Amino acid sequence: MHCDYCGSDNTRLVYRGMSHKVDTTFGPFDLFRCNHCGSLGTANPPSELRLSEFYQHYEQFRPLWYKEGARSGALDAQYVFYTDFIERHLVGRSWLDVGAGHAEVANKLARTRPNGSAADIGPRPGGLDRTVEYSSVDMNRNGWSESIGREFDTVFSVAVWEHVLTPSSFAHECLSLVANKGRLILICPDYGSFARKVLGRSWPYFEPGEHITVPTRTGADLCLQRQAQMKGIDVDVRVQRLNVGYSVRYLLEVLRLRAVARMLPPTLSAPLPTGMLAAVVTRK
Repeated sequence: MHCDYCGSDNTRLVYRGMSHKVDTTFGPFDLFRCNHCGSLGTANPPSELRLSEFYQHYEQFRPLWYKEGARSGALDAQYVFYTDFIERHLVGRSWLDVGAGHAEVANKLARTRPNGSAADIGPRPGGLDRTVEYSSVDMNRNGWSESIGREFDTVFSVAVWEHVLTPSSFAHECLSLVANKGRLILICPDYGSFARKVLGRSWPYFEPGEHITVPTRTGADLCLQRQAQMKGIDVDVRVQRLNVGYSVRYLLEVLRLRAVARMLPPTLSAPLPTGMLAAVVTRK
């Protein structure tokens, strides 16, 4: 078992036979922890085909409370938070959203920051702002950055790093898209967070099979430093804790405290220490 973040083989199994929380047919998976950087990995990750099948049918497994929350705007708080954070760290004019999903962040950013682009697997999202260019890429394939064809002042990715099969390759490809003096921003769960240590398997981001790896802040830093060195570029890497603005009701639903959750309005939000990190990499 090899940690793809720091490169260490000093690892140990911490969970055996785990299945996805929502789609219980997705599994079983054995999860390991790196003794060097503390990051989480999957000893038997799903194949690209099985992963594709999982995402194709994932919506049908969404619980009712999640669908109701999405319709009521309970998910909006986190997208507003991510957009504000990214906007504060943008450099230059051009930007690229890698793994744009349904364009929740790209659309919000496009309102104040034109010259935007987005990339993800599959066709252009139907709701993507018409001013935002789009590229279809497979982020689990080496060399996907070459199909985009140019560099950007700011490249960012929100809640994607933990989903890819090879996080070091993903970091390498993202760095390839950052222009000189530009910036890369990666936001993802933090396996070394206090929230994860307290909640264990109840941690909202503990999603076997879907979250294939989860870095610690140390793991994220080592991975990005290593990939920058391999590319021969000089960077400043800063990895920080991130208290994300969530709907309080939505988070209580995730933690299965549903009787309490339903007493609150879905739009009540607050910055919560759920265990996220932000890696901000600046090319010198």
